[in-house]
Amino acid sequence: RDGGRVLVVDTAWTDDQTAQILNWIKQEINLPVALAVVTHAHQDKMGGMGALHAAGIATYANALSNQLAPQEGLVAAQHSLTFAAN
Repeated sequence: RDGGRVLVVDTAWTDDQTAQILNWIKQEINLPVALAVVTHAHQDKMGGMGALHAAGIATYANALSNQLAPQEGLVAAQHSLTFAAN
């Protein structure tokens, strides 16, 4: 939670499962989802991206994950995160 908002990390396997999670957040936590960050381009992390977009939730992922998502049959996040090399 961040000032009365929820941060979602990763999605479920499907849009339907992710929509169920969003419904649970609405019913049990009763706070708006501020944004979602997905950790990498696998079905169990990005498979429900469509549900987040349909709900109007801003989504973020590493630029490489967004690049690989379509190759894996996944929907990319709306925004790419980039990091300086160590």
